Amino acid sequence: MKARLLKIAKWAAYPAFYLFCLGLFGYLTFPYDRLKDRLIAEFDRAQQKRGAGPAQRLEIDELDAYWFTGVEMRGVRLIMPPNELGSGSRPNAAAAFASGDAAKEGAPKPSVIEIEEAHARLKILPMLIGRMRVSFWASVFGGEVEGVVPMGKSGGEMHVEVSNVELAKVGPLGDILGLPIAGTLSANLDLDAPEGKFNKANGALEVSAKEVSVGDGKTKIQGLIALPEAKLGELLLSAEAKDGVLKVTKMTANGSDLELDGDGKVNMREPWNNSTADLYVRFKFTDAYRGKSDLTKSLLGAPGSNVPGLIEMQQPKMKRSKRADGFYGWHVHGALKRPRFDPHAADSPAARGRGKTTDAPGPTTTTRKPGGMNLPLGASEAAPRDGDEPGSAPPPPPPGPTQPPPSTEDDSPNAGDHRPRPLPTPPVDGEGAPPVE
Repeated sequence: MKARLLKIAKWAAYPAFYLFCLGLFGYLTFPYDRLKDRLIAEFDRAQQKRGAGPAQRLEIDELDAYWFTGVEMRGVRLIMPPNELGSGSRPNAAAAFASGDAAKEGAPKPSVIEIEEAHARLKILPMLIGRMRVSFWASVFGGEVEGVVPMGKSGGEMHVEVSNVELAKVGPLGDILGLPIAGTLSANLDLDAPEGKFNKANGALEVSAKEVSVGDGKTKIQGLIALPEAKLGELLLSAEAKDGVLKVTKMTANGSDLELDGDGKVNMREPWNNSTADLYVRFKFTDAYRGKSDLTKSLLGAPGSNVPGLIEMQQPKMKRSKRADGFYGWHVHGALKRPRFDPHAADSPAARGRGKTTDAPGPTTTTRKPGGMNLPLGASEAAPRDGDEPGSAPPPPPPGPTQPPPSTEDDSPNAGDHRPRPLPTPPVDGEGAPPVE
């Protein structure tokens, strides 16, 4: 019996040795340069299928093996045309990028995501139970990103950890915001995606950014105004995912120069950059920052003054986003690959659900333009009072001992009209009334 087993083992050793040599020499002689070219070609083909607009470009300096089931890459660059960075890009951005004239004076530059080094490999043990899971690591933006994600329809948990990423090096973020931003970001994302579909995922997201600041006193907003550095301090964000909806439960920062608050949700889709955002962000410059210098007083308005600063006069959207509590409200919505930023001076749906109000008491929130026409501030404001005619002015409050009767000759905020106004507008013409927009 023993001799028979020895004979079987001797004959089995030959195919085992053959398979070992085949795998070893295949691993050592695999044409990774051809694989690199194939990856770039497949990326270009996918970009061509997108149709409209200039395509993104992918560049890889070096691609090699990583252990037996993975690859390692160095010098990876994803070059995105300016029109990929949101609605703030100029109309001629795409044409300049496509024609290769992005380096010309005045032409917007493309945004580049550069990964210094990265590796990814297919984990062997999960494959024994029918699951495909890929672990990865990358050195990007001065920090590190690592984690494990499921592949295909096998599903499973996804874990991504971001450590010490320098926001100043995240070019697309600064291009979207239109301002330079600095700080160090760390984050943890844990999701469980049934059947590999993130639109059914459950989990949590935690983000912490320290020493965050915006502006540098040199870069101009749309080429008009240079905002001095404003310190946001520590930014905290928490979100919970349930059935594919990532709900923001906390978004806050209380810096010495800038305060921020927000809420909303993200509906996760496949692929991830097709996920749609519905976020409401509010920020406010502190009185200490507004009165910091003559420049900040001119840009933002002096503390205690109702006269708007140059930033509101030069940027109509900033003026429309101004709230009664001094915050600037914005609605961030649309696909994550191309988000839109619209002014939103009213409370978000979540804030109204909590009973939070910022406007003065009253059943309506409207602003009156010359000629008696009422314009709603947004789709989320309260409906007109019963008995009001469409397009008519709200009835003035009755005169009292502490409230003089409203003036019928001047409708400016400095006149005798004491109705609550969410956005006071200073007089800009010779008669003391704001012009019709």
